[in-house]
Amino acid sequence: MVANSVYIYRHVQTKQILVSLRQNMKNKVLNQLGTKNAPVRLRKDLWRPLVALTGFETPQSAQAVTDALLQRSKARQIDLQTSESHLARPKRLRVVDELNLVETSIVSLREALETVGSKEKLLALWEQPHFMELKGEKEWPSFLEHGQLELKNNRFVNETTN
Repeated sequence: MVANSVYIYRHVQTKQILVSLRQNMKNKVLNQLGTKNAPVRLRKDLWRPLVALTGFETPQSAQAVTDALLQRSKARQIDLQTSESHLARPKRLRVVDELNLVETSIVSLREALETVGSKEKLLALWEQPHFMELKGEKEWPSFLEHGQLELKNNRFVNETTN
């Protein structure tokens, strides 16, 4: 299967993030969460699409963005887990912070898109418009357009642009 899109899913309860090149995730994407926080199997009713990036000309460019995003997200997670202020908090509060990856993943996505760059116009379809505002201090790259992702029962229905 040739994948020219990148899909980022969020867990509705824990706010964990999974990145996939497929619209329909398989159980093996749970490996991204590590062994400590990974559920035993993928429950599709608990994972909602956060953003769908479309418009990649080749599967290699989509894979490059995915790899850069996962690398940045992992680095941010390690930085959080080793910071002194984080370690000083009670464990029950640390776990919640470590699982809440939505905002840091969106910042990592912006950085990954800047680093990889793109000659083609990309379209980011967001589940909820307020998520695209979590980009950090910098602006989104100029080659990225934003749109609304329409879902019905957590399934992709239609893709509209703003």
